Amino acid sequence: MIDFNNPPVVGTEMKYVEDSVRSGKICGDGKYTGLCSGWMKEHFQTKNILLTTSCTHALEMSAFLSGIAPGDEVIMPSYTFVSTADAFVLRGAKIVFV
Repeated sequence: MIDFNNPPVVGTEMKYVEDSVRSGKICGDGKYTGLCSGWMKEHFQTKNILLTTSCTHALEMSAFLSGIAPGDEVIMPSYTFVSTADAFVLRGAKIVFV
């Protein structure tokens, strides 16, 4: 069997979770959000990074920012989560599953 979602565990996860919980910043503009966006800005050599709380939100943002409009055709694999298509259906796109 091929694992669908096997997250990497390196051993420091609990330390970082505890640090986040103790700081009161478990989502949004906390310490690790800043570290992550700083790393991405440097790595991708860009001034701005937009982080999201989920892949669904990232897909919705990408549909909006790329100008997907009613009637546009979006091709995607049929083996996917429903939210993958929803992000584009919300903009009025026609989904074509392959």
